[in-house]
Amino acid sequence: MQKIYSKEIVAARKAALVDAIGALKARGVSPKLAAVVCSADPAALSYVAVKRKHAEEVGAAFEAVDLSHAGSYAEIEMRMHDLCARSDIDGVIVVMSSKPEFDEIDVTNLIPANKDADGLSVGNLGALLQNGPHQRFIAPATPRACIALAESQGPLLGKSVVVIGRGRTVGKPLANLLVNAGATVTVCHSATPDIPKFSRAADIVFVATGRPRFFGRDYFSQGQLVIDAGVGFIDGKLAGDVDAAALEDLDIRLTPVPGGVGPLTSILILENLLLLIEHAERGRGG
Repeated sequence: MQKIYSKEIVAARKAALVDAIGALKARGVSPKLAAVVCSADPAALSYVAVKRKHAEEVGAAFEAVDLSHAGSYAEIEMRMHDLCARSDIDGVIVVMSSKPEFDEIDVTNLIPANKDADGLSVGNLGALLQNGPHQRFIAPATPRACIALAESQGPLLGKSVVVIGRGRTVGKPLANLLVNAGATVTVCHSATPDIPKFSRAADIVFVATGRPRFFGRDYFSQGQLVIDAGVGFIDGKLAGDVDAAALEDLDIRLTPVPGGVGPLTSILILENLLLLIEHAERGRGG
């Protein structure tokens, strides 16, 4: 098994972000990302800290807005409206707990598409599905990271691809991005009988279910590329969906967790931030 780390891709994209943000600042534009934090969970706060660190490393401003004590959806709606209306905020992401008090879709859809740095609002996901030749939209960061890692190993055009997982944040948008890239895509999920029958026959397998180390040797075959986008914890340690130890003797290329999709996702949120600025300037004729 060969592990495919994202370190080199992350370094190259961070360097490009530093240059791009420097050029924006030189003409008076200071990119700023806001994270709306609807949770006091340590994992959520850690996620926010990582996003702040990455933003500051490339020269972008970062603001965390604590809504973890919001008493009602109406309060969140009012605060989100005010935040997204601010001219100094170029992009917004939402951070929820694993068991959110308020519906994550409803909260995310409070972000207008032109401020949605995670690409998960209904406006951006709808535009992704349409994929019109003149549409400007923001694609979700985690699926983009999956695509970038897969393309680092070769083109997707004509490849047979299986996506295991149909979640709103990864599986569904990833499947659409893969179709747009010219791959032949099969989506497997909890109601799919005999998932290994499909996954073992694919050129590339993407896994995003949140079931740590669930997918072992039976799901894969020699020569495959496996992109693990799963996030879970075993004994307090971060783990992906793929049981990497079970694949050691297979001729497989695997993105590890940690070190694969996750670090690249953080950088792509910042790339999305700059795309939002670019789209806004085009819309103003700038």
